[in-house]
Order: sequence, then structure tokens, then C-alpha cells
Amino acid sequence: MRILYVSPYPPARDGIGTYTHVLAHAVRERGHEVAVVAARPHPDAPEEVIGALGGGVAPLRAAVARFRPDVVHVQFAVPAFGARTLAVARWLAGPGVPAVATLHEVNRDTALLRGPGRALYRHLARGCDRLIVHTRAARDTLGALGLDGNATVVPHFSAPPPPATGTAAGLRARFGLGDDRLLLAFGHIHVSKGLDDLVRAIATLPPATLGAVRVVVAGAVRRRHGPFRVFEARDHLHQAMVRRLARRHGLRDRLVSTGYVPDGDIAAWFAAAEAVVLPYRDAEQSGVANLARAFGVPVIATTVGGLAELFEGSPWAVPPGAPDRLAAAIADLLATGPEGGGVARPPDTDLSTDLSTVTTRTIAVYESVRSPLARIPGNRPDAP
Repeated sequence: MRILYVSPYPPARDGIGTYTHVLAHAVRERGHEVAVVAARPHPDAPEEVIGALGGGVAPLRAAVARFRPDVVHVQFAVPAFGARTLAVARWLAGPGVPAVATLHEVNRDTALLRGPGRALYRHLARGCDRLIVHTRAARDTLGALGLDGNATVVPHFSAPPPPATGTAAGLRARFGLGDDRLLLAFGHIHVSKGLDDLVRAIATLPPATLGAVRVVVAGAVRRRHGPFRVFEARDHLHQAMVRRLARRHGLRDRLVSTGYVPDGDIAAWFAAAEAVVLPYRDAEQSGVANLARAFGVPVIATTVGGLAELFEGSPWAVPPGAPDRLAAAIADLLATGPEGGGVARPPDTDLSTDLSTVTTRTIAVYESVRSPLARIPGNRPDAP
């Protein structure tokens, strides 16, 4: 098959782009051809990128026609495409080629954008032959919108990042961390990720425990585009509030912010961490949780969205918005070590996050939507 991905894509700094990059290469290794239409043009885009939304309609149409896709797979979330979201909707409306859309943040998007968000997802779904979501909670949200009939749950995969160029010791030296025990809050900084709850939880730890612990906030605010810059500004305000809260509790030296983490340092941060902390107040799923699973690092997580499914039965799964419960889980993990079982263990094979399994299930979705029309030269979406 020839699979065309429409998605953010490296070198853009975007988690969905990284997801697509890993998935596309895994699909290619199974013998399929892949190409990418990126969310935005980039001068250093890799060879599989044949065009970008906003890069000129006529050249993009010609490039897609030359590739002759059997299936178009859109990796969608409103923040990933920003002002180009309507262009994605027009793309999916094009006839001739079966379309699949993975909806990465359906719960968050519809909760944040309310009526317009629900209308957008209904519109997108009308252009799709099949929808993929990562969690049962997301499928339930689609059900409430009347869209679950063509929806399949395919969990977010666990896959190690690119090869390490840094070391845990090197990061400790660079950020002055000494021998402190590190709790890692990794990924884009977002108002829904509960960093303020984490600061409040740390503030209640016993002095002897607190004196040997650092919280490493390894990430930066996600860059937004067009009218969605208002959400970027909101996340910057949240970041400033978390820093003020840390100072108010006398925790300025306990909270370490690294800014954007280069690919080569990702493995080193997970190697350095005692545990990964996901104090999220709202979440569709978490690529960070799956990174922790890949590295075998214990996770303290709230029971929101797909995290409740992923960490079912973990002693370190706590309710969202409960700093006291979060503090108790942190203290327990630090006292007992990783043997307590906080690494995600999906309760059944349908929730397997193994990359090979996820790739197999995704290809099965492609095969289920293929039609004879997709094999006729010249068929393509006519409205990129």
C-alpha cells in the first residue's frame, strides 16, 4: 500500500509529529510506501515529506497525484494544525481516496472549544472512512457525539526515542543536580498538566525527604500559530504562576526547569529519574507515560483519561487535583522503590502499547478502508 500521512512532522517540535515519524517508519519497514504532507513547510524536512499545508495548493495537489496514495491518514489535534485545521477538513472532504484520522486529543479539544469543537469533530468525521483514538475514554466521547460507529481504539505506542547523545551524569553536572533523587515532569508545559498540584504536593513532604529531591520540569511551552497563540500565552502564564508558587513555598531550589529537551538528551533524563510524575488534571493519553514504560521507569500518575486505563491497579495512581494524595504517592515511591509496580501494565491485549502491535493494528485499519478507487491512477483528495 501507499500511505499518505497528513500531520505535523519533524523537524517541527511537536509530539504528534514525532508519533507520525515513528509510525511511518514502522509502516515502511513492513514493506509499504509512505509519504507525508506536513502541517507547515520547513526547509529541513526529510525526503518523505512531499509538501505542506499552506505551501501552495497546486504544487501540493501535483505531488499527491504523483504519489497516488491508497490511504490518507490524518494525525489530528486542533493545536497541531492551528489555523490550518480548516484545510485539513477540506482535505478529508476530497473524494476517491479512503481517509483515516487518528484523533489525538478529542476530549481536550471538545472540552476546551465546546460547541464549535464538537461541530468541528463532527465535520471531520464526515470526511473519514475510519477514526482511531488512543483510549476507551476518547471513544466514549465520540459516542456522545454520535461518532463512535467507525471508531477503533489503537493505544499510543511505547517506543524509545532517538539514540542518546547525552548521559545522566552529564545532565546532573550541567544542571547542578548532584546526587539528588529526581522526579521527572517531562514534555510540553500546559495548564492542564497539573504542575501547580505537583509543587503543592512537594511542599508537604517531610523535610528530610524534601531535602534530597528535585523536580525536573523537562520541556517548554508548545509554540502555537495564528489565533491559537492565545493558548500559548495562557500556558506561559501558567508556567510563571508555577514558578511563583514554588518561590512562595520556599521550593525555588527544588524545582529545575530545563527548557526544550533535544532528542539526544531524552533517554538520559529518563535514566536519571527516580520516577516520572504525571499530575495531569486532564489528559487524552500520554506519550510521556509510554516513554516511561519503554524505559521501565516508575510512574506516579493521576487517573484521568487514558491514564486511568494505562495505570489500572498501580499503587501510585491518584485522583486529579488532589495534592495530598499525590504527595503520599511520591513519599511511598521514594520510601519503597520501584518494586511497587507503577510501570504501566495494560490489563488486556487490546491495550498493548508495543510498537509492533500498534503498527499491525494500524495497518489492519488501512486494509479495512481500501477501495478499488484508491488503486486507480490520478485519484487523490482534490482540496488540500
